[in-house]
Amino acid sequence: MNQDLRQAEMLTLSEKRLLKRHSRSAMAIMAMHTLLCVVYFQFGYFAVELDQGLLMLFVVWVSLFAYQLLLATGWTLRFSEPSLSLPMVLHFMVVFMVSGYYVDEFRLSVVTLFFAGLLLASFRLSGKVMIGVAMLASVAYAMMLWLAMNDRWVELSFSVEALQWLVFSMISVSFAITGGGINRLRDALADKNHQLARAVEQVREMAIRDDLTGLFNRRHLLEVLERQRALFARKGLSFAICYVDLDHFKQINDRHGHDWGDRVLRRFSALALAGMRDGDYFGRLGGEEFLLILPQSNEQGALRVAERLRERWREESFGQEGGPNAVSLSVGVAACQEDETVDELLNRADQGLYRAKSGGRNQSRVA
Repeated sequence: MNQDLRQAEMLTLSEKRLLKRHSRSAMAIMAMHTLLCVVYFQFGYFAVELDQGLLMLFVVWVSLFAYQLLLATGWTLRFSEPSLSLPMVLHFMVVFMVSGYYVDEFRLSVVTLFFAGLLLASFRLSGKVMIGVAMLASVAYAMMLWLAMNDRWVELSFSVEALQWLVFSMISVSFAITGGGINRLRDALADKNHQLARAVEQVREMAIRDDLTGLFNRRHLLEVLERQRALFARKGLSFAICYVDLDHFKQINDRHGHDWGDRVLRRFSALALAGMRDGDYFGRLGGEEFLLILPQSNEQGALRVAERLRERWREESFGQEGGPNAVSLSVGVAACQEDETVDELLNRADQGLYRAKSGGRNQSRVA
């Protein structure tokens, strides 16, 4: 069951995992753009001085690493859109347009990777925002082209540059429209993800909880015991258990009915939980038998806990409600020993419980 639950949990989407993938994609896009610019510079197509180009690269990558740092620290999770996709795609737009300004013959190829950034942002931004970004990119391209032609009019062909601008604008709008559909699908997937996460949690609770009392069930208690046993073996962290049984419980069912038996079990469960310390585990093994697991405790400490529980429960009375006047309990206490299995520990605690029962009940005994 636990393996099935872990597999189901892996199907749910983690915002942190998504942010990590988002940031890696942004880094990859910018790395490819930087490599393309370096290649063009080597072949003399990038009209910029070396020191100026290095300064531009420094500014671009410092700002990108700052963006990565914000995502990695989880600081952006407080925002409604933690990936900061809109600032990211606007950052890409500025970088690509500045690069396009310095490249004439291969201008469109330099800004083409902007579409990859636009596609990445489409997983986070709504269709309306995507259309706005596409229109802004079209205007930015036109301004970049106007500045380039003012500086190098003789070297440029207006018809070719205008055609490239038109192609860029049409592709940008197409990506924005497609991205709007992707975003709607992502929102639907996010809703399904939340529903799946809730379902996984509900299944997990059903798997580890007792239906009647809401306490941990036998399966989960045994898992906790195995974990505590492993901690004891590796790190020497001792623990003890209290095997609890309500005395003469069958008589309650026989005289007052099973409804009253269930009420007693629920009342005892609530009382025991109210007196537990943080880190302790309490559950129902079955019937009227319960188990209290006390990490970092020895037999004497567990015995004191058992006695406090017994004294508090002895004060409970159901006579005025038409039920039994009082219900006592017996407890068997045992602390885990070296090279002892969980079954052996439970058997020793059960022996302590037998001693308490045979000694007159309503008492706690160490195994």
